[in-house]
Amino acid sequence: MVSHPALAERLAAAFDTAAVVEPEKADLPVDYAAAAAVRDALSARTGRPEAFKLGATIAEVRANLGLPRAFFGPLPAARIFADSATVAGPAARQTGVESEYGFRLAVAVTAASLPADVAALLPMIDAVHPALEIPGTRFSKLGGHGGLALMADGGAAGALVLGPAVPFDPAADYAAAPVRLEIGGVPAAEGRGDIIDGGPLAPIPGFLRDALAAGYSLPAGTVIVTGSCTGYIEAPRGAEVVARFAALGDASVSMRFGAGPA
Repeated sequence: MVSHPALAERLAAAFDTAAVVEPEKADLPVDYAAAAAVRDALSARTGRPEAFKLGATIAEVRANLGLPRAFFGPLPAARIFADSATVAGPAARQTGVESEYGFRLAVAVTAASLPADVAALLPMIDAVHPALEIPGTRFSKLGGHGGLALMADGGAAGALVLGPAVPFDPAADYAAAPVRLEIGGVPAAEGRGDIIDGGPLAPIPGFLRDALAAGYSLPAGTVIVTGSCTGYIEAPRGAEVVARFAALGDASVSMRFGAGPA
């Protein structure tokens, strides 16, 4: 069996290049803990995370991937873009987008302050970003080697585009308010946050627990995107992609894809 560091090193070497990792079956993690170990070793090589994407927070997605529970993927600063960005190069290997709420921590979260539930979490959030997550893989195809490999590959965290922060309102209906995705000025998808198990905020306490247990720090300002409200939608390179969030006063985030990695 190839060691976790060996696979993580191959993934890290491909992270900022056009290289594709083609693993043998023996290279791949065989259980959730092994996949998490590869992810964490990869993150240690690609830079301190400033945001995290949560994956498989929807029951149907977990079933399709064969995963027992949700996972997370760390995003270093170089993979986080501002509103209206053109995302190109290794961050734009694949051109699919997901419309997500990006919840920002108002305070550092530690083992001593870990919230037991969503009610305890609410005072720890100060803002919400309209966000577009760009899933990405260093393998030849997203999900092509199964859920554990996708999780090991940095949680398929490719890039994240954040719109301007909106003050967090605990009374806002992040679950039921519509989220609309447009590509090239044409409606492409519409969804809601309640597709996520328990709604967009529900996966965060479990993520905080898992991230701290894995040795990640969670300072104030960390952004957490918790799952796609509109599914995974591919966009042509050059077309403007816009996601609008009714729960955020119709705040939006936009981006377009430039050329992929050379």
